[in-house]
Amino acid sequence: MIAQIAKRLKNLIDGDSLPVYVIFRNPPVFISYFEDFQKCKDDIIHSLSGEKAHFIFQFGWHRETQERAEEVGKEIADLKRTNPEIESIFLCNSENEQRLVGAAGVRAEFCHQNAFLDENIYSIYNVPKKYDAIYVARITPFKRHFLASKIKSLRLIGDYSMKEEWHFNEVMRALPNADWKRKAFSRFMSRNMCEAHCGLCLSAEEGAMFVSAEYLLSGLPVVSTANIGGRDVMFDKSYAFPAQDTPDSVLEGVEVMKKTAPPAQEIRKLTLENFAPHREKMISILQEICDKRSVKRNVRAEWSKFFSHKFGLRCFNGPIVRLTRILKKKSSKN
Repeated sequence: MIAQIAKRLKNLIDGDSLPVYVIFRNPPVFISYFEDFQKCKDDIIHSLSGEKAHFIFQFGWHRETQERAEEVGKEIADLKRTNPEIESIFLCNSENEQRLVGAAGVRAEFCHQNAFLDENIYSIYNVPKKYDAIYVARITPFKRHFLASKIKSLRLIGDYSMKEEWHFNEVMRALPNADWKRKAFSRFMSRNMCEAHCGLCLSAEEGAMFVSAEYLLSGLPVVSTANIGGRDVMFDKSYAFPAQDTPDSVLEGVEVMKKTAPPAQEIRKLTLENFAPHREKMISILQEICDKRSVKRNVRAEWSKFFSHKFGLRCFNGPIVRLTRILKKKSSKN
């Protein structure tokens, strides 16, 4: 019920918004997930009214195969033919993804999306540890919840699609010791996470998995299987156990992290240090665009003014972007 209310409220608030965050109006610089841009491409381009614009794209799902990377190259080639006024830069979550996407003929930069979490949303709470592990993930097959079946004290937070209710029921039967909660809003997520000794990352492939870094900002070590998508970039061997794709190995990882992980504050500190070069890369990209367009800005000095949690993308409490209305404000300096 809470999830349905939240969805309806979001739709009511969003109105005619498009899945784009306006970083600057002068010069026009936007950020969007490439998949979301493709779905709303015609509306977004119509809003630009022929104005030269720079789009920075993130990936919601990895492009770490040649086939997936080449698809991006073809889609951008088509976009460039019909809309030469659009300049695009892709942010990649691993060096391999950068190499493959760049080889497809588009500009690709190694700049990890998890660095754009607002660390001020996450805190370390000194609360009793009720669970050995927590897994914050939508209950869907690719998240591989079954690998947590040997963990005796487990917290699950994640909704599921009614089309996959059969899978949810199977997971609940396979994990009878799990304490399941449908949803926790981001502002309260850290407190939920701090009730567990460690966080789980069990998918074999996806995107960069924001939750993997949310665990770390909340001071939790992680147990992660091998994966494609780039989440490992933000890991340090001191607080991340590389589990095999078996319930026994995942259980071993939980027990090891309970005994050997660094203090919570150290995990958070190391994570923010890992964020730093990726934020610097983003700043340099934006400064390059401004310099190229002969717009005098000190992007580093302005960072706190335009940066928002996840750049407002795919999050309920992010800024609402009504692209058409914003672009009409030609006189704005921002």
